[in-house]
Amino acid sequence: MKFLVRLHMPTESGNKMLQDPNFPKKLESVLNQIKPEAVYFAPIEGERGIYMVVNIPSADMIAGIGEPLWMTFNCKLDFTPLMELSDLQKGLQKK
Repeated sequence: MKFLVRLHMPTESGNKMLQDPNFPKKLESVLNQIKPEAVYFAPIEGERGIYMVVNIPSADMIAGIGEPLWMTFNCKLDFTPLMELSDLQKGLQKK
């Protein structure tokens, strides 16, 4: 199942991370571990944010995605399930 993972980074911890010369390598390493289908960088509530589309076939994988993000970025995370048009059509047929 696809999820939108929203990573919200507090300004203070984001500032510290960006001052770390190893930050680009850390970001690349975490993204290689998670293997998102898409990644977007945008402000969230005036602070740094990352949006990722991730395939999560089973609930136990949420920890494997969340823990590296929490540990690396000291961030807040939201996991929102996503539907494609075909999913919506199947769901509407069942009502």
